[in-house]
Amino acid sequence: MCGTTSGSPVIGPDDHWAGNSVIAEGLRITRDNRRPVFGSACLAGAAALLVGGGIVAGAFAASWGLFLEAGKAAERSIDYEESYVAYADQWDGLVKVALCVYPLLVLVAMALIAWLLTAQAVTVAHAREHAAADTDPGRAPGTLTLRTLLRRSRPHLKAALRIQLLTLVCALFPGLTGLLVLAAVAMEKVPGVVWPTYHEPATVQFILVGRILPAVIWALGLVLLSRFALATTVRVADNSTATAAMRRSWTLTRSARLHTTAICLLNAVAVTVAFTLLKWLGTYVAHWAGLLMLATTGDNVWVTGVLVIITPIAVALVLLPLVLAPTGVMLACLHQRLNGSTGRTRVPSGAPSSSTASSPRSPRTHH
Repeated sequence: MCGTTSGSPVIGPDDHWAGNSVIAEGLRITRDNRRPVFGSACLAGAAALLVGGGIVAGAFAASWGLFLEAGKAAERSIDYEESYVAYADQWDGLVKVALCVYPLLVLVAMALIAWLLTAQAVTVAHAREHAAADTDPGRAPGTLTLRTLLRRSRPHLKAALRIQLLTLVCALFPGLTGLLVLAAVAMEKVPGVVWPTYHEPATVQFILVGRILPAVIWALGLVLLSRFALATTVRVADNSTATAAMRRSWTLTRSARLHTTAICLLNAVAVTVAFTLLKWLGTYVAHWAGLLMLATTGDNVWVTGVLVIITPIAVALVLLPLVLAPTGVMLACLHQRLNGSTGRTRVPSGAPSSSTASSPRSPRTHH
């Protein structure tokens, strides 16, 4: 079956490779359901601004005395014509604040990603319900409003968050391994490999161990992430536990490793390009934020410098859900196709249940 929703085909389980590509189908569903897709993205951006901004503001408040001390120490060093290292006496305190802030920001990011992936899985399921309604108009689900999207997504959010945290734990191993290789090369712990300097160019050994090897390890990490990329959609479709959804995602992507990795890589490139562009736009916000901070703190360049550095990143992260939402739609479409290839047809989450929906109608007897 291949139904249509506002002119957009939704691929059914019997023709999972028919029609357009996963990317084209994801873009069509995003276009036809742009209100729930981008509404969920705006909701995630607002939560990132309020919760993430509150955490960062709290970190600045906790470090305010350290920044003032750094400014006074710099002024004393200038008056006595002494050499000065920025934040030399305040570094330990700033690191302690950072160690408290970073885990909170990571947790907020995982929660927002769980919400975005869950919302897009529900949106694609809703599009599939519309396609099924072409043969049975009485089962038409109606318009997917943001309130309906919240109601249908709420039962899956805890499991989706657990999926993101488990995936993060799995991704930490190749990520930290690649960083460990770089650290070992930088500390000259690898025999025969020397970090290049201005007078000594990079050797073949350094290129192989210090550049290619970490890239290969991180590429394997990307493949690992792609194998678990469908877990949230599986949870929405099957109402399974987090670990069962991850196992099912691993099984589904086994027969299409290259296809899945290519789609995830394309999504990663799109997100990276968007993040770079948004970060560049954030520099204009950082300029005015820096001027405001200078006026507030009496020209304290030490706190202003930190603010100017983090503001473009913060702006990019707040607006990034607008790009992450369509990628979530593509992952949900990919799940629909791979799940169809296994011959397992499931009722989408939140769809009306009916015994006549899964069995042929018996002939009516006339008396």
